[in-house]
Amino acid sequence: MGHEACGEIAAVGEGVKGFDPGARVVPGISGPCGRCSHCRAGRANLCAEGFADRAWGAFAEYLRVPSGVVAANLHRVSEGLSDAAAAFLDPLASVLHGWNRLRDPKGTVLLYGAGALALLWAATARARGPRAVVAGRRAERLSAAAAWGAETIDTDREPPEEALAQGPALPDVAVDCTGSPEVWQRLSHLVRPGGEVLLFGGCAPGVTVTYDAERLHYAEISLVGSFHYTPEEARAAMAMLVSGEVDPLPLVTDTGTLSDLPRFLEAQARGEGIRYGVVSP
Repeated sequence: MGHEACGEIAAVGEGVKGFDPGARVVPGISGPCGRCSHCRAGRANLCAEGFADRAWGAFAEYLRVPSGVVAANLHRVSEGLSDAAAAFLDPLASVLHGWNRLRDPKGTVLLYGAGALALLWAATARARGPRAVVAGRRAERLSAAAAWGAETIDTDREPPEEALAQGPALPDVAVDCTGSPEVWQRLSHLVRPGGEVLLFGGCAPGVTVTYDAERLHYAEISLVGSFHYTPEEARAAMAMLVSGEVDPLPLVTDTGTLSDLPRFLEAQARGEGIRYGVVSP
């Protein structure tokens, strides 16, 4: 468990160059090979070898970073950046990959969901210009979205279809941040003709989703997939964190040690808070 980590190097393996004990680093999950057809085409996020040995296990005293990740996707942390902020590199890089899949979206972007990733989307939209609308639940999360300049729709009080119909036009882009098949199916009706739907939140393996063929065809709605990120996008995410262009710390509800982890997981299961930080004593 755990893949959003920032830590200090305790030891290096044989042959490691460029990293020494004591340095603060953030590992990406995957270590793409740089040689396969996907890597050569600039889609290192799809490299099969990159996922053969991943940087998992941050909920522990030590984390082994695979050699492939060290070679391609291990990132130094600037002195002025806190561990907690640096640990957001992975989710922010995923957001940037989705942003790039949409080719730098303009106009209005609907973010369906109000979890940490949706809020990072809202922060990125504020930094880059589009109008963001967050549709989700829980006042704490919608308040965080509003603090980043997003308009909000409380889906417990008003269906998004009704709320959006009151505006001048439907959004240009809709981004799923829930991983819900029902939301995937819904989004094609929440964008304007010619709009795009980004399937960002991953559904469970084996799930089947159906779409209204008439809507996709006659309104020319584009469905775009988004998965993971490339090392280049991870570096871009680190630059945004270092510059303060995106400050993720308002998303951290509480911090504690490993002994607090059960309490944090139980709180998240109840839908309380946004993100919890586990730190070394």
